[in-house]
Amino acid sequence: MKRGTIVRTITACVLVSALTLGGCSAAGEQPAVTDAGSAAPAPLVIGTLATQDALPLWVAEERGRFADAGLTDVEIVTFQSAQECQAAFTAGSVDALMTDIIVAAKLQASGTPVYISTVMLGADTAEGRFAIVAAPGSGIASLEDLAGIPVGTAAGTITEYVLDKLMAEAGVDAADVAKEEVPKMPVRFQLMMSGQLKAASLPEPFVSLAEQQGATIVAGGDDTAASENISQSVLVVSREYIKAEGGSAALDALLEAWDAAVADLSATPDEFRSTLVTKAGLPEALADTYTVSSYPTAGQPSAEQVQAVLDWMAERGYLTANVTPGDLLDAE
Repeated sequence: MKRGTIVRTITACVLVSALTLGGCSAAGEQPAVTDAGSAAPAPLVIGTLATQDALPLWVAEERGRFADAGLTDVEIVTFQSAQECQAAFTAGSVDALMTDIIVAAKLQASGTPVYISTVMLGADTAEGRFAIVAAPGSGIASLEDLAGIPVGTAAGTITEYVLDKLMAEAGVDAADVAKEEVPKMPVRFQLMMSGQLKAASLPEPFVSLAEQQGATIVAGGDDTAASENISQSVLVVSREYIKAEGGSAALDALLEAWDAAVADLSATPDEFRSTLVTKAGLPEALADTYTVSSYPTAGQPSAEQVQAVLDWMAERGYLTANVTPGDLLDAE
């Protein structure tokens, strides 16, 4: 039995949000990672949430791209919550993890060395939208209107990071950015749609679903229209796994398969909308209309983008130890 099978928690939940989910930043060149010897790729277990960020992984599985790259023993494990996914990674039951830079930095600071191998979604502003969404009939039109009004988010997550960045860009003083702690994304969405929250920071596909049901994106609150790319989801790999026999060979093969799957998606994106429904919990209401995102080929975020996240985390006390971009990006 594979290790991933032991920790498997296949989710039937609709729209579980990852600690970020999609987002926006420029990807750099992928550093080479090579084995000291010529070991064959080791077995690989990848942990993810049911989110569109992982679509190329499921496409690679469906189209046989892993096998094409020489990665014959790979398993994608879908978890019901980000906490479960991270716990499995920390315990060594999962070798690679779909997450974001905030979580990668927290893992590194807590003593679990990680390597950010690639941006999964968010290499440019068109990939993976986050937005500040106003409840139907709320009367909220701009980010300035939200000064002092609680916005649904979750502390120490990518949705809070995007909220802070967009509000700052709109000129809203940090002291006037009010937040309502609602960690579970589906609950946050429902509270906003029912008017119990006037606004919420949400990723796709919650944003599209909210718009379809009468909510509006606040002016200045769409990160795809921001002056700079703000966030990205990334694939992190355990450095212990990479150091083990066949680990870096498996990572090389994984990134090769990723690029092949991205090419498949780019050629016929609409063919994979059904995969989003079955694997990522895309609502049936969006099954025929949702625009499948474009995805980047393998490449790391830049050191500047990582540093911006680390600075934000340090300012808010979310880091328990010093972490540098090199800790997360440099190949050994």
